Amino acid sequence: MANISRTEIRYDDSNDLNLNSQQFGHETIAWIATVIAICGVFGNILGAVVLHRMQKTNSGVRLLKYLSLVDVILLVLVFLSSILLLFNTHVARTVCAIFHPFAYLLAMALYTFEIYLTVLIAVQRCTAVTFPFKSGFFLRVINKVLGAVAVFTVAFNVPLWLTFWPRPYWNPDLNMQLFYQDQQGGFLGIDGFKVYIGFVLVFRCVIPLTILITCNIILTISSRRQNSGNGQTWNKGFTALVVAITTMSVVTHDVSAVDLLLWVIDSSTTNTDFQNVVVLLITINCSTNFIFYYSFGKIFRQNFKSFFKVVLNVCCKENNEEENTDLTSC
Repeated sequence: MANISRTEIRYDDSNDLNLNSQQFGHETIAWIATVIAICGVFGNILGAVVLHRMQKTNSGVRLLKYLSLVDVILLVLVFLSSILLLFNTHVARTVCAIFHPFAYLLAMALYTFEIYLTVLIAVQRCTAVTFPFKSGFFLRVINKVLGAVAVFTVAFNVPLWLTFWPRPYWNPDLNMQLFYQDQQGGFLGIDGFKVYIGFVLVFRCVIPLTILITCNIILTISSRRQNSGNGQTWNKGFTALVVAITTMSVVTHDVSAVDLLLWVIDSSTTNTDFQNVVVLLITINCSTNFIFYYSFGKIFRQNFKSFFKVVLNVCCKENNEEENTDLTSC
């Protein structure tokens, strides 16, 4: 995921025992990532529904809801573009061959948006903690800020799309027309593409990580002050929630940055095992939101339980109506 040059799909079989053992390890990681991704999709959807009931006038909760929705789409794209590559089955190869070129480009763009959305969440929480009387400003400009981040994300990934724009070819193994991605840097060329990767390192790794780490330090210090004082329970829990999310994001993007940096230093030597770890970490990062919400958010737990009761009541009413209908018909 972090290594942008990793876009080639191989369909030829190999009799090498080392490749077979590596494939077994890849499929093990793929199954683990698949289970986590499925749980993450359901968890994020459920979390987004509960957060939607809570958002009202809180910009931080609204940003968390958007993060959950973005992570749902990103998990699907990561599965289609990276996790499926690790399976060695005909169905996986076919599905991956059809969707991979497009899913990969969409995933990289959405991955950039997810990083800066996490940065916005951290900045919003720091603003609410350090300048509580100005926290309403974020709520007024939140849509404009998200729009600016979306425009930046699209513009920043335009060179990537032009470089790896899918090209059609006939695949004799699958007996169908598919698409592949140019490995030579497209219109940028290899040298130009390496320069672009330098900008990726700065704007997708260095700048966001610096902001996230700074915000984490501020939030940790403020959290300790709140623990020693009489701070509101909601503020304490929400601060701990944001620290947990941003810490997970920092760990994931640190490893992703190392993977990308290694490729910039020497693109001829790539460690597929390390790349698989990056994919697994990204999957975990996008799937743990609901766990953090439920663990650190007391109000979230209360809203989740009330929402769950409402769903149960609706289901019970429908069952009762069906039973009454059956009795009437008899």
